[in-house]
Amino acid sequence: NQIMESLKNLCGGTVGAILTCPLEVVKTRLQSSSVTLYISEVQLNTMAGASVNRVVSPGPLHCLKVILEKEGPRSLFRGLGPNLVGVAPSRAIYFAAYSNCKEKLNDVFDPDSTQVHMISAAMAGMNV
Repeated sequence: NQIMESLKNLCGGTVGAILTCPLEVVKTRLQSSSVTLYISEVQLNTMAGASVNRVVSPGPLHCLKVILEKEGPRSLFRGLGPNLVGVAPSRAIYFAAYSNCKEKLNDVFDPDSTQVHMISAAMAGMNV
C-alpha cells in the first residue's frame, strides 16, 4: 500500500514537472539577458512628424511565439531531464510526508479539517 502511494506521488510530481516545463522555459527566457533577441521596436509619430523609436519588452505570449517559430516545440522542454531528477523524488517525499502527517493528525483534530490539511502541508514542507 505504501509503495503504491509512493508511486502515485512520484507520477504526480513527474506530470506536474512536465506540464509546467514550458512555462518555466518562457519565464527563464524573459528573465535572462538573451531576452534582447525577443525585443521589438515600436515606431511612434510625434506632432512634428518625426518618428521616435521605443523599445518594448516582450510579453510571455510573444516570447512563446518566438520560441516556437525559431526553435520549435521541443525547445519548450529544455532542462526537463534534470528537473525530473530533482522534482519528482522531492514531490514523492513531500506527498508521502503529507499523507503520514494527515493520517496522524486526523486522530488529534476533526478528521480532514482545515487544521489537519494546513498543519500536514507545513510539516511536509519542512521535511522536504
